[in-house]
Amino acid sequence: MPISIHNHWIDKLAVLTGVLSGFALYPQVFTVIMSGSSENVSLTTYAIIFGNSIVWLIYSIHRGLLSLAIPSILNILASAALIVWFLTT
Repeated sequence: MPISIHNHWIDKLAVLTGVLSGFALYPQVFTVIMSGSSENVSLTTYAIIFGNSIVWLIYSIHRGLLSLAIPSILNILASAALIVWFLTT
């Protein structure tokens, strides 16, 4: 099913909040990379976020929901970055 954008204000608000919530993990990613330490960050938490976001991305594609696809993609990228950081440092 193709992803579509509806014109109702609640759909536009959902896309906006999807973008904002999708960036919620990035301050933590930035902090870990800049400090060079993942000491107070849980690998388990980011592994759960990664797996959960993959499921939501698949669902959003299946249902054509852009408002779910955006945060799912952004959360996959952020959590993957932190997981790679954990495994390589």
